[in-house]
Amino acid sequence: ADTFLAMPPYKPLFIGASDNLVACPVSQRGMDAFDASLASRSAEKQMLRDAPPAELAEKLLHHFSAFQVKAKAVHEQVELMRITVDTAYVQDMLLDYASGIASEISKARDKLRKSGENMTDSAQDDQLSFCLAVIELITETMLNPSAVAPGLLRWYSRHYLEGEEDVSDWFREALDSVDDVMEKDSAFWANVCRLALADYKAEVQELLKGVAHQDPHIREFCDFLSNIPSMRQMEQAGATAVEFRQVIAEMQAEAKQLQVPESHPLHELVCVYSGCSQAAFEANKDVTWKFSRTWIEDFVFTHAWIFPDLRKSELGELLQAVTRRRQDDRVDQVDLAFMAALTSNVPRLLELLSSMPENFPQFFLVHLVDLLYYAGRLPVSSETPDGQLPIRDKHLMAYAEDLCRGKPLLWGYALNYLRAGGSTATGHFLETMADKYCASAVEDEQLLWKALSLLEELEMSELGRQHCWRRARLLRNSGDFLGALSWACWAVVGISPRKDMEQIAERGAAEISEFCDEMGEHDMTALLAALAPANLEESFDDCPSPALLAALAPPAAPRPLPTLPASARLYFYIQYAHCHALQHARRPVASWAPVLVKLLSHGFAPANVQLYVLKEELATALDEDPCPFEAEEVLALMRIANVATLQSSTKCSNKELQDLHRSLGMCLSRAILQGSGRFGTGSVGGSPLLMA
Repeated sequence: ADTFLAMPPYKPLFIGASDNLVACPVSQRGMDAFDASLASRSAEKQMLRDAPPAELAEKLLHHFSAFQVKAKAVHEQVELMRITVDTAYVQDMLLDYASGIASEISKARDKLRKSGENMTDSAQDDQLSFCLAVIELITETMLNPSAVAPGLLRWYSRHYLEGEEDVSDWFREALDSVDDVMEKDSAFWANVCRLALADYKAEVQELLKGVAHQDPHIREFCDFLSNIPSMRQMEQAGATAVEFRQVIAEMQAEAKQLQVPESHPLHELVCVYSGCSQAAFEANKDVTWKFSRTWIEDFVFTHAWIFPDLRKSELGELLQAVTRRRQDDRVDQVDLAFMAALTSNVPRLLELLSSMPENFPQFFLVHLVDLLYYAGRLPVSSETPDGQLPIRDKHLMAYAEDLCRGKPLLWGYALNYLRAGGSTATGHFLETMADKYCASAVEDEQLLWKALSLLEELEMSELGRQHCWRRARLLRNSGDFLGALSWACWAVVGISPRKDMEQIAERGAAEISEFCDEMGEHDMTALLAALAPANLEESFDDCPSPALLAALAPPAAPRPLPTLPASARLYFYIQYAHCHALQHARRPVASWAPVLVKLLSHGFAPANVQLYVLKEELATALDEDPCPFEAEEVLALMRIANVATLQSSTKCSNKELQDLHRSLGMCLSRAILQGSGRFGTGSVGGSPLLMA
């Protein structure tokens, strides 16, 4: 089919304040390297592109879908009311989205660790840890409007201090060195300085109180610490970037007023809080240089304690300065990705992450890219000038492919991601995957209902009808005629079309008629059993009866069938099944045989079925005395027998035809002699199906 539906690309929600601009402007040209990386990702790392764990995939989809709904609502409100975007509101939306994704990754990692570790679990643990580190770093540098320094310190502690084991080691080693605290090179001060740089003020205070009695400078410094907040406390209090810079400036000024001699062992700790000049930093005479073990520690500590007033757009310059003085540090691809995140270099970041699928799988990248898109960090056009797919749509399609490597349940998740795309290619891919998803669910009724529900949301009703018919044919071939008819009816009247309702209804009625004929030709007895009335006292006028309408709704259907398809052939088989059931129950011939005559006279049945009814159902009735038919009815049966014999693909022997005509002739004679008038006969009601 040429039709498709995809969610249009909504405008980014948040571009950012003046101090949160993209340090490395994003352009489509800047994505060339990333495009090549994504292309090679599938070819070179195919074995690594498996479907994510189903539980994690489901939870990530929940956050993704919830955010898309909110984004759509914001977009529609802005377009409808012609108002500006509420920046604070959408910032909170983005932060909640990022937090939700990070939380699910963290929970998955914690669950993995509790399950017992082997080599596979260890690799997955590393993968989830890398993903968590990147998304939380992106949150601090590109999404969070608050000051960066406290967030980076918190991020560093979470991902680099090994669950705060390093903090415990520093604290314990400092305690072990309290006896020589007044010595210049005491291990006590080195560990206390590391705790201070990592913003563990409470631990620093506890250690200093234990030795404050030994020196007045230490006592004075303890008083100083009790009067200043830690960066973590400022962040928890919701301090703005301006408030943070003001508090840090006051803290540094107060620390510089402490008269601590340079020779005193406390001096380096004071320097943590008083900061230093740019000249001292460039000469590597700052305290962060001495106690930092890696480039990331140097960067985080320097930003927090020496240059806390740097704007986000200036972090790139600080990173350059740090890397210049740490040229001997070993830097791997993950480090380079962190550097790109710190400097908001999105093209470089995506290039690096895409080159490491073992560390950053597609289920992570698709959500990261979605965040960056709505944060205004990626191109927003749905189609690029050179015809290339936009970055976001490429990742949506790549993740959908990964999901379709898993169980059918994950295929449904894939459709939810594809529907968020905005390009023509994404729409066509959505159709293809929806077709495959439904095809995989045809044999499982529960999965098929989920698939149909999703197709209804996607407004792909025609595709839903096709797979209802597939289910119907599957059940027919297995001998479940009632189930087959129920799904066929649902395909025609259970799925509401968005347009061309009359044409679809007409085509559906013809398909139902053909389907009924096929089943009748295969096994008429089974078809009649499937349509037999639950109550033989039902009136022929009441067609379809409420009981039959309920029986023809597929199991677990979300709603009752509104009616049956307007198929005259279906109506015939329903009434025929009623007559057959009455005959089988040995009810009077006059209660059902005339109904069959009228059905045949209306031409509702094909020629071969007409012959079948004459031979199998009416042959014995023709020999009844008194005759259950009117003379006109017998004449009608004679005409039907002649025409059906000529048109039917089922050939009768000469003897069968002679016997049938003899019975009809004798029956006509009795009907004429008997005259008009008959008691206990049924009638063909005015069912809506007769209008077909």
